[in-house]
Amino acid sequence: MDQFRVEVIAKTPNPQQVIYAAMHQDYSENLVYDEREKWPNESKAGELIVKHLLSGGRGHYGPIEHPQIILNCGYFPHSVMQQVRTHRVGISFDVQCLAANTEVTFVNCKGESSKKLKKTIGELYDLWHNGEKAIRSRKIRGRNGEPPGEYRRNCQQRLRNMRLRVLNEDTGLFEVGHIKQVICQGMQPVYRIILENGKTLDCTVNHRLFTSEGWQPMGEALGLVTGADGHVINMTKDAAVMCNGMPVARHGLYPEKATIEEKVTAGFSTNYQLDSSGNTAQSAVMKYSVQSSKPYTTTLFPIPYSLFPSTFDVHDSGKGYKLKAHPVKIVKVEYLGEQMTYDLEVSGNWHNFVANGLVVHNSNRYTGARIIQAAEGLKPIEEVFYLRPVGEYSNRQGKHYTYTEEQRQSDLEWCLQGAKRYQQMVESGISEEHARGIIPFDVRQHFVVSLNGRSLMHLLDLRYKLDAQLECQKLCKHIFPHFQSWMPKIAEWYEKNRLKKAKLSP
Repeated sequence: MDQFRVEVIAKTPNPQQVIYAAMHQDYSENLVYDEREKWPNESKAGELIVKHLLSGGRGHYGPIEHPQIILNCGYFPHSVMQQVRTHRVGISFDVQCLAANTEVTFVNCKGESSKKLKKTIGELYDLWHNGEKAIRSRKIRGRNGEPPGEYRRNCQQRLRNMRLRVLNEDTGLFEVGHIKQVICQGMQPVYRIILENGKTLDCTVNHRLFTSEGWQPMGEALGLVTGADGHVINMTKDAAVMCNGMPVARHGLYPEKATIEEKVTAGFSTNYQLDSSGNTAQSAVMKYSVQSSKPYTTTLFPIPYSLFPSTFDVHDSGKGYKLKAHPVKIVKVEYLGEQMTYDLEVSGNWHNFVANGLVVHNSNRYTGARIIQAAEGLKPIEEVFYLRPVGEYSNRQGKHYTYTEEQRQSDLEWCLQGAKRYQQMVESGISEEHARGIIPFDVRQHFVVSLNGRSLMHLLDLRYKLDAQLECQKLCKHIFPHFQSWMPKIAEWYEKNRLKKAKLSP
């Protein structure tokens, strides 16, 4: 347990003043912003919050939700992350999330996409967890006791069967995968990246993008520098992210269904002859309009390879037409504030998907390098896996037992054998995501957790009480000093009135 760590990544400055302003606005006719010079200082604001908001159990605790703190938790067993994840907090391994308006690309059996086959990730989350709205309402009570009226039917299997566009990272060509899970990652700071071609993506700084240099968190790829309030100060690096490709065909021929936009975007010369009738790209655009999606009527267009930009490599697949990813430079990043965020978990050989035309990584990214290092003796086994110390233990049901040194050594050997088996599976070609199923559950985990003031107290209420899982209590013990330094007056009230008293948070 001595390896456990909790560090602050970011936090709202002057949180007690922020809460005071929100609380004061409820009872003021004036705009409290205009009275900033008259606000009490941070300490006095905390005293007023305790007096008027927390003491007496008035029940109006909404203002406490405005300030947010983001914590990096390290070396905790996987079970702790799972326990924390069940509470009213925004959490992920590394805050790898997308905004609700992100458009996810699905394809038909020919690998073609259309507007009808695209859904936002927010829509997918609603459908996955709540079902789709039935065409007809229920007139009588359902077989499982459902009351009459409007209802939503489960559609998870239908969503699993939909073809998700994914990228084969070896060939650079797009293939098909499937959704395994749709996850809500809670409220997170969201940024909009803007590409050279006008495409945008709203995501968190640590969402992994497939760049021309491989997988990188957005913030790391751009060397993003942000202020305490999240606003963008500077981008210190250039980065290009891989995007949807263009149809590439055998022998350099474009398919009959290719649109004017695709042909012009792919780099056709405005004076190059496109078909046997002598039509040029310029005359074709005048005839059909670039804004139109009306396809050419000509069957095939022989095009010299030299007219393709280097990013659109022609692929001789032998099976027709493919899409090949190409890099597009990120030119700007904007801070959008905190938003509800989501992510997908993807099954199949490739754990990525296309979001707003960009290739992004699915959730819960997993790397097993440290497990292999443990198998090879390059890392201590206890730096990778967690086992409780030798000692006397009991559970909530009053069961008492002794965990002996002999038992612990046997368990350490079990962890080592699991790491070695994992290494064998990966070296045989099995994916990391598949191989991890055989390792012990409590592999040490690093994760990022975002909490507002209210949900922070909620977490402490449930996981710092004396009958909570021991490791969760240790997590809370590491969090509490950060709470005290961030909101001293509120933390002082909490310690006196709620700490370890098993009360439900306000």
